[in-house]
Amino acid sequence: MEKKKLGILGGMGPEATEILYKKIIEKTAVSGDRDHLDILIYSHATIPDRTECILCGKSEYLWDILKADVEMLRGAGCDYLAVPCNTCHFFAERFNGLMDGGFINMIEETAEYAAGRRYKKVGIMATDGTVQNDMYGKALRTKGIEAVYPDEEGQKKVMSIIYDEIKAGEKGDRHKFMEVAGPLRDEGCEAIILACTELSVFNVNYELGGDYYIDALNVLTRACIEKCGARYMI
Repeated sequence: MEKKKLGILGGMGPEATEILYKKIIEKTAVSGDRDHLDILIYSHATIPDRTECILCGKSEYLWDILKADVEMLRGAGCDYLAVPCNTCHFFAERFNGLMDGGFINMIEETAEYAAGRRYKKVGIMATDGTVQNDMYGKALRTKGIEAVYPDEEGQKKVMSIIYDEIKAGEKGDRHKFMEVAGPLRDEGCEAIILACTELSVFNVNYELGGDYYIDALNVLTRACIEKCGARYMI
């Protein structure tokens, strides 16, 4: 199978973009350099905050910026597009349209992964933008899976971990994280999706391990490798 060129629109945040690239390299089965994928990364770190734009009615302003970025990557010959920002998947259908079906939808791929594990009830830890638009809930319900979000206080803690800690270059407060994860487990969630790439950074920092936490960035990694024609190393 001929390999396809992957475009990554990142910078949201930059550390999550770095981790995705590193994961793709580490999880691609190779015998030499030429077995790796051709990847073009645009780390657009100065892009406006996605949650703020979506919740404050500035989504079209944000889309105009994203559209120009995607057109640049497509114009550079990228066959597939990955966006390691869950909140940006608010524009998933538009991304897919610009890429002629070549958008790798992290949310849909993660929902498919959860369905493959036969989960029926899954917790979601994500930004306010992702939560309030029920992005994961919609995807999971099509698979017969119930999505459970943190309560109001729990969601504030998730946002604090993402914005006050990880985006500020800190490691993240594990105790605060567990104060959110614990009640979700108590509600009967069979797994928790780390549905923000800053939480994927948190996962790398603490090596949460096990099957209980589904890291959406890990799911995206595998999808990028396989869709672009390389072999994923299990």
